Amino acid sequence: MRTLVWLLVVGLLALLAILLSQLGALDPLKNGALTVASPLERGLRRAASPAADFLNNTTDRQNLQEENRLLRQQIEELTAEIASLKESQSTAANLAGLAEVEKDRPDDRFLVARVIARDPSTLRERLAIDRGSKDGIAEGMVVMSQGQSLVGVVSKVLDDFAWVTLITDPNSNVNAMVLESRAQGMVSGSLHGGLTMDLIPQDAKVEAGNTVATSGLGGNLPQALLIGRVAAVRGEPQDVFKKAEVEPAASLSRLENVLVLTSFIATRLASP
Repeated sequence: MRTLVWLLVVGLLALLAILLSQLGALDPLKNGALTVASPLERGLRRAASPAADFLNNTTDRQNLQEENRLLRQQIEELTAEIASLKESQSTAANLAGLAEVEKDRPDDRFLVARVIARDPSTLRERLAIDRGSKDGIAEGMVVMSQGQSLVGVVSKVLDDFAWVTLITDPNSNVNAMVLESRAQGMVSGSLHGGLTMDLIPQDAKVEAGNTVATSGLGGNLPQALLIGRVAAVRGEPQDVFKKAEVEPAASLSRLENVLVLTSFIATRLASP
């Protein structure tokens, strides 16, 4: 019985509330409730704002970090592809250069070698190549640039690599000739990495810009291998010989690949 009464009371109150709401009688009460709740809502929003911003910033930062990681990976992959393409182009250029040299010198045989090290000593001018005795390299073999100018001579050979003494080494001496006047002399290296042509006859005509090549005398080197050009001539009229500073034709400090002349066999002439 009490339950039935309670249900009737609740129902009547609900009907009364609906009727009053339809008539607008409850609007002041609603406005008052909103007026009381609005500051509380704003306060709650302000209190929750740092946490929401932190969560948003954390999510954005994680997204940016992931995007940066993917971009760095893509850049690394593209850089590796570019390096591979450049190396392929370099290899193709080397083979093309070798084919051109072989065309110009059909009677000679060459082996392409890559420069893999340089002697750190300031008293030596040497470099190492990635060809050794297993490839048929032997001491005394002539080493040339792809421009067909003289680089040096193989001075030490191991199984997988070899050392080349450059023409600018202080212990290097090459019998040479000025092509324009046919004047002969000796081209030697120096401690500062330059070349000097000495023992030039005083009456020989030698001028800056003249071409210097191997003379072939002594049998250690083939004839007419380009060495470089005369940069300056030194000497007084009373001197027995005059000297010439020679600029190497090959950029010896920037060599990446060289050609080893495997078909030339040096002749060691005995003293008379």
